[in-house]
Amino acid sequence: MRGLLLPYRALCSLSSVPLANAWATVNQPIPCYRPALVPLYWRTQRVATSAMSSGSAIPPGSVATLEGDALTAEEMAACKIGGCCGKDTPRLPMDAVHQRIGALPQWQLSDDGKVISREFVARNWAAAIGFINAMSAIAEEEGHHPDVHLTGWRTVRVDLSTHAIGGLSLPDLVLAAKIDTIRIDYSAKWIKELKAQNKPVPKC
Repeated sequence: MRGLLLPYRALCSLSSVPLANAWATVNQPIPCYRPALVPLYWRTQRVATSAMSSGSAIPPGSVATLEGDALTAEEMAACKIGGCCGKDTPRLPMDAVHQRIGALPQWQLSDDGKVISREFVARNWAAAIGFINAMSAIAEEEGHHPDVHLTGWRTVRVDLSTHAIGGLSLPDLVLAAKIDTIRIDYSAKWIKELKAQNKPVPKC
């Protein structure tokens, strides 16, 4: 019956209609609009969109301790990975990766979006090994380990990816931010070349 499908407002309007005229009223189209619901819907959508843009796209269980939305280098460096790096580690959505990679200017995202890398030239062998040892201590403490390449006795490249899931997770970016806090004795010539190319110069 059509009367059973009427919205609440329409049914309420029948309470003042005499019984004799009820069926006639039911069979007439009764305008029933709820304009207030439209802004409420859009408000809900805007809140959800705002939450996503503020970093809520991070999958639950990405790290042991999350600092803020892990959007800045400082927030990422303050996170605790806690060994959360295995086949159950959630993959970080690509939009979330792009949201955060700008806070790590020394790191480059691979073309396939599965690896972030950083390369530099140390002043000498001792400086290169000193960096690797300091990075090793951080990696052991966090339970997440990078791939390290030392070539030409002082050129260092670090690759970060969560191998168990074949791509990037939040721990990769967190470890990158922690690695960036290591003080490094760089090659003066390499720093000069960076400046000449208008590339970002490392802070540490």
